[in-house]
Amino acid sequence: MKGSIENNDYEVILEDHEIEDYRFYRLHYLNYHNIGNRYGYANLEGVIDMDFIPFMFPSGMDRNDGLKVLSYLTDFIESRDDVDVASLRSVRVLDDVLKLKRFGFSRLEFIPRDEYIIDLFTVSGRIERFKESKYYSKYFNWYTPGVTKEEVEFIYKRCGMNFSDIIFLDDKNISKKKMLRR
Repeated sequence: MKGSIENNDYEVILEDHEIEDYRFYRLHYLNYHNIGNRYGYANLEGVIDMDFIPFMFPSGMDRNDGLKVLSYLTDFIESRDDVDVASLRSVRVLDDVLKLKRFGFSRLEFIPRDEYIIDLFTVSGRIERFKESKYYSKYFNWYTPGVTKEEVEFIYKRCGMNFSDIIFLDDKNISKKKMLRR
């Protein structure tokens, strides 16, 4: 599980569950937190539960390769100073990147029933509570650390596509950003 570990409520080992062989995927962000205890109220539990529009991997890309591409994109996004690891912002930016046609991911024009969608969970906060949720039986660790740009380029090449990095997100590379606009 990606994210920082601060205490037992955060230090959790999540077990992979068997997933079906479906081809529809969805980013799904969950944050478990406490609310109210700073203001003299009872310690209430809160959750942010945000799922995104389902998508399919590019034509010819299998699940293993598609998850490696998503892992690489996630690492790129989270390497920025203004994006925290395993944050809602990270998942939102990844979702926006998947909308770009040049990456080849297909957004679904219909929403299939939940049981036909494979959720790609990003869980933060008091992760122990996720184990008690209705979603835990659908959890598997989709993230692969350390995927390189060369691996992603090779995956795209096997699919008959070119991969161009997402440098437009990198504020440090202004000259390349201007070249992309031409």
